Amino acid sequence: MSHSSSHTMKKELLPVHSLDKDLMQINILPLDHTNPYDFKREHRHTYFEIMLIEKGGCNQLIDFKNYDGHDFSCYIICPQQIHLMNRNSSSGTVIQFTDERINSSELRAALRQLNFHENSAIVFEKRRDLFDELQLLLNILSSKIAKYAAAKNSVVTQLLQAFIAVVLEHSCLNTNSTKSVEKNALFEFYQLLEVNYMNSKGVQFYVEKLGVTEKKLSTTIKKHTGLSPLQLIHNRILLEAKRLLVFEETSHKEISYQLGFDSPASFSAFIKSKTGFSPSELTKHLAEIHK
Repeated sequence: MSHSSSHTMKKELLPVHSLDKDLMQINILPLDHTNPYDFKREHRHTYFEIMLIEKGGCNQLIDFKNYDGHDFSCYIICPQQIHLMNRNSSSGTVIQFTDERINSSELRAALRQLNFHENSAIVFEKRRDLFDELQLLLNILSSKIAKYAAAKNSVVTQLLQAFIAVVLEHSCLNTNSTKSVEKNALFEFYQLLEVNYMNSKGVQFYVEKLGVTEKKLSTTIKKHTGLSPLQLIHNRILLEAKRLLVFEETSHKEISYQLGFDSPASFSAFIKSKTGFSPSELTKHLAEIHK
């Protein structure tokens, strides 16, 4: 693993970075910009980052998965994902924004859906044609942000949404065929899941909140994610468990109760069933990835 970190694992709280307390802000920055924080240690963002890589060579860890950056490629990092990047000699552009800036519920749903897929950080790789298309849109967006200094103009919002729509169109997880009714249902499910996964581990809770039948919910989610609602719920719990095990000074007992398990034993059984490791073994395994 080519990543290195200057801190000792589990000694500091994982930093969370925001966009200067301005939810409507959009940043368009060169990949090698001077960060206001220590980007050489693991961190989280409260915002999305889309990276257009012109010259590759960088590599990233995103929620314990390694991604090598290639020439003429595009990657996306979602809010709250654990991120660590080695820029090396790469060049390109970073676009930062929060989903509060997006008016379209369909776009918001599509972005949030990325959290629930394998390798969703990859939009495309080694595609000069797609890179040039996005770069053209980005140039127009940049010029409008420069014109409207506050970057809150409606034209800027619409251009940002057009840029995001094209990014999602090129993603291997393209959901353009999704009907708007289904998109809204997915968006509502993801919203509910993000708020309730620690305390509501059964599908019935989500069925009742959404006012749909279990069969309808299962069919919709299976169609667009390849997973059942229960698998998505379990995946979200497991992801948070990994984050807590590696980056928080918290006992297994505290984590088990924080994640809504009735005992440390049931938490351990859950981790073992999903990963084949005990919590302690999983912690060591994940820590190795970040060495």
